[in-house]
Order: sequence, then C-alpha cells, then structure tokens
Amino acid sequence: MEQTKGRRAFCIGLSILIALLVWFYANDDTEIEISVNDVPIEFTNEDTTLADKGLMLLSNEEETIDLKLSMPRSTYFKLDPGKIRIVVDLSSVTTTGTQTITYSILYPRGPRGELLSSSITQKEPTVRSTTIEIGELFRKNVEIRCKVVGNVAEGYIAGTVRMLPETLEVRGQQVDIMQVSYAQVTLNIENATSTVVELLGFELYDFSDQLIRSNRIHPASESIQVTMPVMTVKEVPLTVEFVETPGSRLENVKWALTPIDTITLSGDASTMAAIDEIKLDTLSLADLKAAETFTYDIPLPDGVDNLSGVTSVTLTILFDDIDSLTVDATQFGYENLTTERDVTVVTSTLSVTLRGTSTALARVNEENLRVVADLTNVSDADGVYTVPATVYVDGLDVGAVGSYQVTVRLSGGAENSTEHN
Repeated sequence: MEQTKGRRAFCIGLSILIALLVWFYANDDTEIEISVNDVPIEFTNEDTTLADKGLMLLSNEEETIDLKLSMPRSTYFKLDPGKIRIVVDLSSVTTTGTQTITYSILYPRGPRGELLSSSITQKEPTVRSTTIEIGELFRKNVEIRCKVVGNVAEGYIAGTVRMLPETLEVRGQQVDIMQVSYAQVTLNIENATSTVVELLGFELYDFSDQLIRSNRIHPASESIQVTMPVMTVKEVPLTVEFVETPGSRLENVKWALTPIDTITLSGDASTMAAIDEIKLDTLSLADLKAAETFTYDIPLPDGVDNLSGVTSVTLTILFDDIDSLTVDATQFGYENLTTERDVTVVTSTLSVTLRGTSTALARVNEENLRVVADLTNVSDADGVYTVPATVYVDGLDVGAVGSYQVTVRLSGGAENSTEHN
C-alpha cells in the first residue's frame, strides 16, 4: 500500500516538472530562425483599380517566395506558418511593361488574437519585391449559350431559359480575347417539376466551337445565374353556356366549335390547377335564330400560354325542328299587386310570337295562351299604366320571343290579389 502511494507521488511530481520545463521552453525569448517555403503571391486590385486604368497583369516572375524569419521562441509557438500571406497591391501601377513592385507580408494573429508581426523579422529575401509584366487590357462582350441536358417530368414543359448576365465580358490581351466566340453553361433539368434556378460555371468556345483553355483570358464574372421555367401542361375543353327557356331547349340544338374544341395550355402549377375549362360565351337559346355562326378569340388567364397555336374558333349553331308562330293573345291577367286597387287590363288583344317545335306550336290555342301583366313597379296612385307582361303557354314547351307590354288601369277599392285572370 505504501509502495503504491509512493509511486503515485513520484508520477505527480514528474508530471509537474515536465510541465514546468515545457512552460519555460515555450515562453523562452531566445531568438530562433525558421524557413517558410512556397508562400504564394497574391495580387489585389487586379480586376478593379488596375482594370479601370485599362491595364492587366500578364505575368509575374515568381509564383511563390521562400521566407526565412527570425522571432522569439515564444512567438514561434503561437505562429501558424500556413497562414502567412504575401500580397502585391497593383493599385499603384500606371504603365505597361516590365516593372518591379514591392510586396507586403501579412502575419496571422496568435491563438488569443495577439499581434505577432511586431516580433517577427524577415531575414530572407532581404528585398521585398517581385517583377511583373503589365499589358494593355482589352474587353469584349460575348454571347452566353445554355446547353440543356435531360427532360422535365411527364406532364410538364420547359419554358424559355433566362440568364443573368445576358452577355459575358471577357478581358485580356487583344490577341487572346478576339478568338472567343461565346460562353456556354450546361443546365440539367432531368425530371424537373418546378422552375429550375442555378448558379453555373461556364466554358469559353472559339468560332469553330472548340473549347478554349487559357489562363490569359479573364471573365468579368465567375458564374452565370440560369433560370428555366418549368410549367404544367393541361388540356381543357372550350365551352359555351346555353341558357334554356320554354320552346328553346338544348336537346333541339346541334352545335360545334371549329377548328378545335379543346385547347392545350401551360402555366404555373398553382394557376393551372384552377383551370378546368375556357368559357367562350353565355348564349340564351331564345335569342338565337334557326342557324347562327359566332367567332371567338380564345381568352387566356394571366400567366398561361396557348400551346395549341389556334387563337380563335367558330361556333356553329343549328336548331333541329324549331319553328315560330305569331298569334293573337286574348286572355289577360296580372300579378304582384301590392295595394288594394281595382285593376283593369285595357289591352284586349296582343300579337305575340311563339317559339317551339312544330308539334308543340300546332297545339297552341286561345285557352292555353295567356298574358300576365307585372304590377311590381306600379305607383299607388290611380291611373293608366303601361307595364311589362309575360306570355305563358300552359301545358306546352313553347316560349315567347321578345318582350311585351300591356296597358292597365288602377282605381281604388279592389280585392288584394297576387294574380288575376
């Protein structure tokens, strides 16, 4: 038991000693030298200030620089060499040709945000400069083309692709950019059921449709926003609503729409879900002749496209066994009397035109034909009034054509009634 306690105490003491040695070593201010190799050179303001001057970087003598640095040992333990940057600011360049330009070394901060640069000395290279070649910058706008891969899902249709920007500016030396014909993006729409929006890279092609691989051509943008609308496709009927009246029944009508009676539409899924038909018109059969022809432009809801290509249709209507008959009505009555008045229908004979099948019209006689005056809007004052009237043919599917009026006289002291014959 005592041996175990002794061994434990020894291990604790040894750990403390090692920790103290490491602490003293890491916090030692003894100067040391380190080498940091292949630090890449970064160029700033190349596409902004330098390009605005009509200049461009053609080449640089060195891609990377090897550094030899001196610093206290305590700084070394806080420094991440992989985060050291070498930066060349091109904003001061104003002319073309070969020239020497200075660079800056940017050191990262320590793990707690400590500023380390003040304790680091550059030993090599002794001169902070590099040689670059500056040339005249030329610009050219080229067409952007979209290569579509795949097909949208069944029941959908792809719309017209839109790209932003619509053209691409390329920069470089004249001999390089003049060979560029267009930029091309590739958009995959396989099984798409909704509008596709993607940010895509592009490739440059020459006038022989050959891919251009050159680091001397600098596009103004690194990507293109491509939008491909994907819409629902739906076939719906073209319809006409017919209003039936006595003597004018749809069963006695033959009608047709030409050249089409259905139309194929495309549009946003939510819009298309609400469309079950395209209604052309509402027609009262009583107002139509035995044969009629109408032409309609096909109306489209907002945001919907017509895929059928037909923009207008013709409606042909033909009545089967429909005839008209003009007779004199001699039976009169009234309705909708709201006050106690004596009512006399002054009109004794009214010529009316009836419409129906020849069989039904043959059965019209004085007993089943009557005219009823509507007193709804008649004043309470006694007097003679001209009022609208409705023609009835009792027991037969026969209707009156047109509107009719009769003359009535109101006087005081009558039985209140809703209809009298």
